[in-house]
Amino acid sequence: MLAAALAPATLEGWMKEYPFLPGLGFAVVCLLILLLVATPRLASHRRAKGRPVLDPMQVEELLLGSGALVVDIREPDAFKTGHIRGCMHVPFQELASRFKAPDPQARRALVLVDETDVLSHQALDLLASRGFTWVYVMRGGMRAWRQASRPIAR
Repeated sequence: MLAAALAPATLEGWMKEYPFLPGLGFAVVCLLILLLVATPRLASHRRAKGRPVLDPMQVEELLLGSGALVVDIREPDAFKTGHIRGCMHVPFQELASRFKAPDPQARRALVLVDETDVLSHQALDLLASRGFTWVYVMRGGMRAWRQASRPIAR
């Protein structure tokens, strides 16, 4: 009797005993896919918590409306692969020397852009410590810009 209880069940036997297993397996696979898709966005969301960030659509509205200045802080090679039209290219290493103090007559917002938004948050800290106001980070960087199918200049 003990041997019968320990013997492997037939295909029909386990389906009768555990009819929920195929659905449970499918649910686990779906959750893993969701985590893989959402993880990069969660990291960007965590970095942006309590900070001035804009989505790509908001950046495009600013460019069309009040004329914000987009500052692309990526390396020259990445910049040449495609950038936001009308942006100013200032590699991250040159940012400290090019933006020493805010211009008191400047009234435009600065939008910092890099590939993912990691460097942009570091640049935001640097500029804020030097007295710059109206500085924003584009959430998700150029990856988010491309995923939103926004126009790219070369």
